[in-house]
Amino acid sequence: MPESRRLRPEVVAQIAAGEVVERRASVVKELVGNSFDAGASRIDIELEHGGIELIRVVDDGCGISPEQLSLAFAPHSTSKIHETDDLLQLLTLGLRGEALASIAGIAQVQIQSRLHTADVGYELRCAGAQLGELRQCHGAVGTRIEVRHLFFNVPVRKTFLKSTATELGHISEVLTRIALSHPTVHFVLRHNGKQVYEIPGTAGLKNRIGLFFDAEVEDNLYDVDSGPAPMRVRGWIADPKVNKGNAKYQYFFVNGRWFRDRSLGHAFQEAYRGLLMTGRYPVGFLFLDLPPHTVDFNVHPQKHEVRFRDQSSVYSLLRSSIKSRLLKEQLIPSLELPTGEVREAIAPRASFDLASLPESPFRQRTMTEPIPQSPRQREIAATAPPWEVAVPPLAAEQPVEEVLLPFPIPDVPRGSALQVHDAYLVVETPAGMLVIDQHALHERILYEQLRQRVRTGKLEVQRLLIPEALELPPLHAAAVLEVADELGRLGLDVSDFGGNTILLSSYPTLLSRRAPAAILRGVIDELIDRERLPNKEALFDHLLATMACKAAVKAGDKLTQEEIDYLLQLRELAEDSHHCPHGRPTSLVFSRAQLDKQFGRI
Repeated sequence: MPESRRLRPEVVAQIAAGEVVERRASVVKELVGNSFDAGASRIDIELEHGGIELIRVVDDGCGISPEQLSLAFAPHSTSKIHETDDLLQLLTLGLRGEALASIAGIAQVQIQSRLHTADVGYELRCAGAQLGELRQCHGAVGTRIEVRHLFFNVPVRKTFLKSTATELGHISEVLTRIALSHPTVHFVLRHNGKQVYEIPGTAGLKNRIGLFFDAEVEDNLYDVDSGPAPMRVRGWIADPKVNKGNAKYQYFFVNGRWFRDRSLGHAFQEAYRGLLMTGRYPVGFLFLDLPPHTVDFNVHPQKHEVRFRDQSSVYSLLRSSIKSRLLKEQLIPSLELPTGEVREAIAPRASFDLASLPESPFRQRTMTEPIPQSPRQREIAATAPPWEVAVPPLAAEQPVEEVLLPFPIPDVPRGSALQVHDAYLVVETPAGMLVIDQHALHERILYEQLRQRVRTGKLEVQRLLIPEALELPPLHAAAVLEVADELGRLGLDVSDFGGNTILLSSYPTLLSRRAPAAILRGVIDELIDRERLPNKEALFDHLLATMACKAAVKAGDKLTQEEIDYLLQLRELAEDSHHCPHGRPTSLVFSRAQLDKQFGRI
């Protein structure tokens, strides 16, 4: 039988690091949390190569005495808790007691700290759990921690790290959560010597939301406050028209700490019931103030989840507070009107396969009012010529060559189809009646057109006269850059403009009926909603389907008779006209026998 033995300190530290240091963002989270607990009013974060080479956190907090510096690297040592009961009275961000020890077990760490009452500071180095000598140093009041060469002694961990853009996105997301929960602290984030964020302590919560998210969110927020009580909900929620394809825009905090909770997410969704389409999610930034003894933070290794003593009361308070606030607003959706019409020819029953088909007669439907712009977007627009169009015109029409169809279209007289509820097309057939979902059918047609044109190199791309700037949350920006090559194959040319701003420079003319930025945002929502990206071929197919879905006509779009006839023509050319790319049926058949039976004729 194998003998039990005590593990060496460096092995213990590396095992603990596996729980504490999930990725580079975990180190930033732990160090910034300590700065908050030290009472810092300004925190500077500097990164090199996404944090793998250097993570430096400097604060102006209370500092650490020289006698306490070596203890800071000792396992299970902390100034936050002393007794078991302290776990139920937490008002600090740090609590685990082994963060610095774990980080030092897989990196080279240097800490410099000076007390407010001291003339000099002290520094201490620790690499791979090996503690150096305590030395005097000069520096400002507060603490400066440098973490270099992360995983230098555990190279296998490096192979699991994502790209620099992805890791930087996760670090920015950590900063977003902390900055929202502490709106009076000044933050600076730099990467490779370039400033990513500077958030002054005078910027309130709403202004910070505007700094991290797009202007559409900031301009459509309603304040929520359940009022002073032992249990309180406060924060900001967005108008139902500002909804997303996933729940990534929902931020919950309790007593200043970010957390995630499915139950409260459900309460948030229930408060918007009847105001959102199925599959859409509201936006909100909500803060719970609860007595500390009613919340247990010690239920998740990374402290991402909490347990409430009275979960049902918290659920009810959140839901009722949001619903009451929404009832005070006149939530009448704005009407989107077409700004113009794309006039394009249709070859009469001739000349096309699905890839070389002439463009459709569908109108371009966009907002008549300008989209709200953030300061960065206005800065980009100021450097460009003063064009008067938000979406550039399509390229000049080209004459379409006529070729024979691969097979004949059934004899469906033009004008014989009927649109019902602005969502379905009803067609009489020899066998009975066909009901078609206009969105699902158009989605399938666009998907097959895109796929064929990309694979045959015939995809027409329109360059934007002015590249469109999109300010995105950190994780969203990182997700776009990670699949930039695949998006480029599809005609969406995206590039990094710095910070979390993405420039969109082109779009496929086939999808011109929707604003290019709206299509890209739909793709982003789908990417973020996935736990992990599929392989390249599957990703390419997924992006094709998503773009087709976002550009297709929707339920509620009134179609002209020309547009209806066009859809019915293309239906016969699709490889699979029975299902949309996501597997939904595009049509249902009601046979003559079924109709006769329902009306008692047989």
